Amino acid sequence: MKTTELKLVYFSPTGTTRRVIMEAARQIDLKSVSFDLSVHKEKKPVLQFDETDFVLFGIPVYSGRVPETFLSYFETLKGNNTPAALIATYGCRAYEDALLELKTEVENRGFHVIGAGAFPTEHSIVRSIGLSRPNKADLKTISEFGIALNRRIKNEDLSALSIQVPGNTPYRKYAKTPLIPKADVSLCTECKACVKSCPAGAISAQDPKKTDKKKCISCLRCVRSCKQKARSVSSMKLSMAAKKLNKVCQSDKAADIFL
Repeated sequence: MKTTELKLVYFSPTGTTRRVIMEAARQIDLKSVSFDLSVHKEKKPVLQFDETDFVLFGIPVYSGRVPETFLSYFETLKGNNTPAALIATYGCRAYEDALLELKTEVENRGFHVIGAGAFPTEHSIVRSIGLSRPNKADLKTISEFGIALNRRIKNEDLSALSIQVPGNTPYRKYAKTPLIPKADVSLCTECKACVKSCPAGAISAQDPKKTDKKKCISCLRCVRSCKQKARSVSSMKLSMAAKKLNKVCQSDKAADIFL
């Protein structure tokens, strides 16, 4: 069966995963359609693909796992022996069970995974870790991954392909970060930019000064989107997180490719 269209399904609160998946997609010689799940939607979009599609899934790694917010969209996800590839980005610590979890989840919904890659990037919380990654060398590696995928879908029998990715079951437990942004009521103008930018729907449209701690995924997108600089996280907690992460992260991590 000839592959006719590339579908990009990704979650990218900080924009880094989007940059990586787009770099890979540029090397794939197919018309593409994007499904950006970084924008919160109460009504989940229908995500159904057939065997003539090639789907590239992209996620940032949260605590060694696939973000729960991304998986919530899988209620409507369905493939039909659809070839797919996986991209995971992580802040130079480890991606642990994320690729295995993502592979299992998509394969359980009718997809056939023919490639995967884990790419170290700038850390979303402590940005000095992996600063400015993906850099020029990273983008070359990502581009080569896209070229390899393009070669596969053009020249190989996809049904005969099978890949293995690292990870363990049961998956590691989510370790929720305590970095929950708060609003400075004296600065907040209730413009609702934070409401629109929050991928988890954790900020109330009725009262944007409030954040639902249970829903918040600590991506800090609301902090970056607030022009009034009214949203921030505790400097003490941020300093503690930085000390901990600097001990376990390595800014010179290399990509892992599975083909």
